[in-house]
Amino acid sequence: FPKGSTLNTFMVTDASNNTATCSFSVTVTDAQNPTITCPANITKNTDPTACTAVTTYSVSFGDNCTGSTLAQTAGLASGAAFPKGATLNTYKVTDAVGNTAVCSFSVTVNDTENPAISCPAPISVNAATGVCTQTVSYTTPAGTDNCAGQTTAQTTGLASGTTYPLGTTLNTYKVTDASGNTAICSFSVTVIDNQNPVIVCPANISVSAAAGLCSQVVTYTVPVGTDNCSGQSTAQTAGIGSGATYPVGVTLNTFKVTDGSNNTASCSFSVTVTDNENPG
Repeated sequence: FPKGSTLNTFMVTDASNNTATCSFSVTVTDAQNPTITCPANITKNTDPTACTAVTTYSVSFGDNCTGSTLAQTAGLASGAAFPKGATLNTYKVTDAVGNTAVCSFSVTVNDTENPAISCPAPISVNAATGVCTQTVSYTTPAGTDNCAGQTTAQTTGLASGTTYPLGTTLNTYKVTDASGNTAICSFSVTVIDNQNPVIVCPANISVSAAAGLCSQVVTYTVPVGTDNCSGQSTAQTAGIGSGATYPVGVTLNTFKVTDGSNNTASCSFSVTVTDNENPG
């Protein structure tokens, strides 16, 4: 007997063709729920450069009677771009008499793609006039990512627009996305001292020879060089030191200052000893 109500009628006929009938119905009710099968939970990575993953799947269903329908009550359809995170998909099958069955599964999309960051090219500048530093500005690196929510931080070096010391400073920037993936870039800022030091010698000195001698002790303020950067050294490269005995004639004293970057400067002055004493 099929689902539904079937009327059964019987008739009896005697030998004289007299008849009688009786009837009854047989009603078959569908009380069986349909069946539905969802896929296992799905886990996958985001598609390249995207914060989603296109995901396909299939849901199967059936019933003892024809006429059942399938509907999605939560989640996204097969073939859709699923966002990062977990999406719960729920399907419901309903047969022709209203019996139902439900199944669910999750699609989890993980972001495993590293963010990207680009640093400026290395920077070289001269120290500012009269000082051993230079203010340096640059475009501060900012990381990008396939998913929103990344943060960029400077892990070494000095910020743009600050005063950089003599030498090389390494600036490093790190970008971290919302899933903890990271990327790093670095660049150097080099401040060069190209300024010569300064040295000033005394004026030329003229003295007479000491009485009875052909020489004279001469003292002077020894020149000491200065520089925009510390670390300079001064040396006498010609002549005689202060407080020494100078012979008659002209002695040229030369002093040279050398800074930490090997920039140099020199100055000279003469010491003239004159014999003004008459012979005896």
